[in-house]
Amino acid sequence: MRCRFLALTLGLGLAVVLSVPATVASQQSSPIERALGFLFLHQLRQPLDIVVGGARIRDFPGNWPQFYSLRGSDSFRVRDVSPFMVAFVHHALTEIVEDHRITLGLNEVDLAAARSMRRRAVAFMKAFESPANQPDAGTFAFWPYDAYPDTPDPSLTLLLTARLKGPILGGQRVPLNLSIYPNPLAIPSDADVTATTYATLLDDALFDGGAGRGPAFVRFFTDWRDLGFVPRRLNPDWLPPASGAYLTWLTYRDPIFPLFPNDVDLVVNGNVLYALGRYHRLFAPGVAKSVELINLVTALGLHRDHLEELTEYYPDNLAFQYVVSRAFHEGRVVTLAPAVRRLADDLEATARYRADGTAYWDLGEPHLNTAFAVLTLLNAGRHGSLVDRAIGYLIAEQNALGGFDEATFFIGRTDGGQVFEFSSASFTTAMALEALARDQLSHR
Repeated sequence: MRCRFLALTLGLGLAVVLSVPATVASQQSSPIERALGFLFLHQLRQPLDIVVGGARIRDFPGNWPQFYSLRGSDSFRVRDVSPFMVAFVHHALTEIVEDHRITLGLNEVDLAAARSMRRRAVAFMKAFESPANQPDAGTFAFWPYDAYPDTPDPSLTLLLTARLKGPILGGQRVPLNLSIYPNPLAIPSDADVTATTYATLLDDALFDGGAGRGPAFVRFFTDWRDLGFVPRRLNPDWLPPASGAYLTWLTYRDPIFPLFPNDVDLVVNGNVLYALGRYHRLFAPGVAKSVELINLVTALGLHRDHLEELTEYYPDNLAFQYVVSRAFHEGRVVTLAPAVRRLADDLEATARYRADGTAYWDLGEPHLNTAFAVLTLLNAGRHGSLVDRAIGYLIAEQNALGGFDEATFFIGRTDGGQVFEFSSASFTTAMALEALARDQLSHR
């Protein structure tokens, strides 16, 4: 079994991209065009279904290569199929539109490439919606439905469940390319994916003629608030017994009971606030409580030294700063101003400088850290020389294909203590693209 497991994980670790021929941006192209070319080159255009090293690898058109690996293991690396990172890549591509063409120095080919990528991304994301015959109809999930609930076999399921221990969340979604994933650990729909997907559907309607959706999705978040009825997995000191903020997991079931444990994650709450703001639903129950918590923890400085208490699913990579500032700036959640001001002040105080005059942030993955930092500062209205220096760093670090280093965006923790890291070079490149475009637009 050990040999079979190693062959599976090693095989799944290969990044395979099927695409039609794409023109890789030349060195004469702008950094924005080169990043756009990288994303165009790496997005899937045809279904992927191959066998590598005896392991079957599948993926769908519209996705970009993304992976998850086990922290501390050099051999476990699995190709992931999920709409979550795709929503953020799509968001970055909404900067590449006609209104920005002259300021960003784009041409019609650039606009067409971005439009085609956005449309493929939306089609991919819609495949993860819970259908009308399910209790959670209309929500979106991180993984597809478990098509083979009888695999792995019962003995291996018991062994893996005993090792990982949990969380047991009462879901039906499992990773596509990992046949040994134990069924008891299947996950339900969640607020993070549902919020970012509905924001994407709004952008699809605004920029690309998509059908869009109405604001009826708001009930998914208001149904699942921390009101003391659902047990919490984590109970840090700063979190009241019934905080009123938004829970992560949308565990609609028929029948409703038993209640599975849930959690309050402040990055997830930031994404929910962003979606509610985009749909002009900031009067919804829970908004004020969520904002209050984010303002509180930043006032206490917990984001500096105790980030793991604020977010179960995100490492210390400045994603918290970016998500909160995006909700403030693009979601128009103006009551987040105190938190955003503190986060921006901290970033200005912790920047590093190179001999060439450029600036960056390094929490282990400087390309992604710097992109998040630039976007946070821009969202906070800070357009000074520090941002210019950080943009200089990103331009200097861009590779020959127009991309940036693969970096971990978020994580998954098991009750057994294992940590799975989710990463993608395309995601890092999209965040850098967004930073480059936003900076250039800010000078207009």
